[in-house]
Amino acid sequence: MKDEFLTLFETARDLVTYIDKEHVFDKAGDMGCGGFDTYQSDAFYDLIAEARKALSEVEVTSE
Repeated sequence: MKDEFLTLFETARDLVTYIDKEHVFDKAGDMGCGGFDTYQSDAFYDLIAEARKALSEVEVTSE
């Protein structure tokens, strides 16, 4: 189980890092004139924040 947990932890950490680094958004709004604005929905933002917090807590307890 320890190896599976480590794999899950590392994958989740990499996913959160990718979302932050690549500016991943789940919503887009039409600005008119052919332009659009991308943004993170509240639900998506909250999920990322909770994942970041959980990862941080695991890192602290595993040190």
